[in-house]
Amino acid sequence: MKYKLEEIKEKYVKVSKTKEPARTRKLTALMEILEKQHGTLQMYPTKEFMETEAVKLYQEIANARVFKEE
Repeated sequence: MKYKLEEIKEKYVKVSKTKEPARTRKLTALMEILEKQHGTLQMYPTKEFMETEAVKLYQEIANARVFKEE
């Protein structure tokens, strides 16, 4: 199933309310959806590419993840 950006944003809001460590796993899954379905991962991104709505959402989700420091 292909998700629209609005649907991914809605899922992001819901997932943000869950507890760790499930929250970070679910956020990572949303990032994978953005990578596969919206092409948010590029080796040599242009300035225009970095300003797209999909990439901005990807960055927001990536920054929301929490990793336990050892």
